[in-house]
Order: sequence, then C-alpha cells, then structure tokens
Amino acid sequence: MKKNEEVKNVEEEVCEQTEEQVDAPETGIDREGLSDAEYISALEEKLGQTIAELSSCRALAMRLQADFDNYRKRNASIGEDMKSLGQTVVIEKLLTVLDNCDLARKYLTDEASLTGFNMMEKQILDALEGFGLKSVDAEGKDFDASLMSAVERVKCEGQDGKVVEVLAKGYTLNGKLLRPSSVKVGYVG
Repeated sequence: MKKNEEVKNVEEEVCEQTEEQVDAPETGIDREGLSDAEYISALEEKLGQTIAELSSCRALAMRLQADFDNYRKRNASIGEDMKSLGQTVVIEKLLTVLDNCDLARKYLTDEASLTGFNMMEKQILDALEGFGLKSVDAEGKDFDASLMSAVERVKCEGQDGKVVEVLAKGYTLNGKLLRPSSVKVGYVG
C-alpha cells in the first residue's frame, strides 16, 4: 500500500508541474513584481516580437523555397542543353559520313550495290530525322543567305539569283540551322 501512495504522490506532482507549465508558458518574463497591466504590456511586447520573428522566418522560408525552385529549373534547363549539345555533336560527325555517301554513290556502277547503298543511307537519314534533322531544300530555289552559302557564281541565262548546283547539302536541327548548303548561284552576264 505504501508503494501505491508514493506512486500516487509522484503522479500528482508531475501533473501539478505540467499544469503550471501549461498555465504559464515560458515567456522569459518574470511575473513577480509586475502589476497586471505591466505584465500584460510585457506579454504584448513579447507577442509582437514573436510575431515579427515568425514573419521573418516565413519570408526566409519562402525565399529559400523560391531559390530551390529556381535551382531545380536551372539544372533541368542545363541538362536539356547538354543533351541537345551532345546530340548536335554526334549529328555533325555523321553529316560528314552522309557527305561521303554522296561522293561514293558516283563511283557505284552495279545497280544492286547502288540500291543497297541507297537503303543504308536512307536508314541513317531516317534515324537522324528522329532527332529533328532535316535537309535544306536548295536545288533550283532562290538563294537564301540564311540557309545557304554561295561558293561560286555561274553565268546562267534565266537562273539569276537561283541555286544552279548544290555542292554540299545543308541541314537544320530542330528548326535551327546546323550547316548551310554550299551552292553555286546563277547570274545573268
């Protein structure tokens, strides 16, 4: 029985201490020696400081959240740029292969070999088109300096300012010029 009474007394003490803590939260203000009005005034000042501190913490949290969102967006953008740059570098290397295919085609005399060669080149072009590569159509068109590079002018009746011959195909990648077409342009002399 004695133990039960001791446990009961300890429980009562803990409950009293907890009630005191709930009734008088830690404010850092000593109640003793203050009138009710002074105590209320001190509590109001402390409340104002706490509200200002809370407002400052909220503003800081919002700025940190915005900074983090910007960081995430910037990193996503950088990742996309690096992916695009990598694709561009690989595609530019493959364009020289396509140029060599055009040159090699001139030397193929066997019809079966030429057919197989054309099929292989078409597969390469189709794969590159999947990444956004498109050839610049220049043959017989008016010269366009934004898509073409004039390598030579050729005297040609009725072809003034028109592309007479394409020396090297031009390409765009996702709407941006990757390489201009090298062309011969006609003029009337």
